[in-house]
Amino acid sequence: MAEMLTDLLQNIYKRISQLGSAIQGLKSSLDDLNKNIEEKISNLTAKLEEFSNEIDVTQTKHIDTVKEIGEGTTEELKVIQEGLGLEALKNLIKKLEDFAKLSEGVLNQDTVNLLLSEAIDSVKILKESVKEEEVVE
Repeated sequence: MAEMLTDLLQNIYKRISQLGSAIQGLKSSLDDLNKNIEEKISNLTAKLEEFSNEIDVTQTKHIDTVKEIGEGTTEELKVIQEGLGLEALKNLIKKLEDFAKLSEGVLNQDTVNLLLSEAIDSVKILKESVKEEEVVE
């Protein structure tokens, strides 16, 4: 019976030794896995930083491009506005509005004649302005 107990204890000891070896192998594998994960995280962090820098550069370029387009468009709109004579039309509208206000308040013949004379002068100036613009084009 003592021999059976000795064999049993030796088998238990062998199993414990095998478990210890397996645990050592597992620890080594886990250490390698942790090292590999740290390397992957470091690489991923570096890539994310590169992407962030690229996004910042691209964003800045897009903003600058949009600003340039906006400035160019504004300038072109001013040129078109001047070419169409919109300023002259605005001036005419303003003068006609002023004329309408004055005619409502004062309707005697002298005032009406004076106002009509001013309106005719404004139309002549507008015609000359339009002719000058047509010649320029």
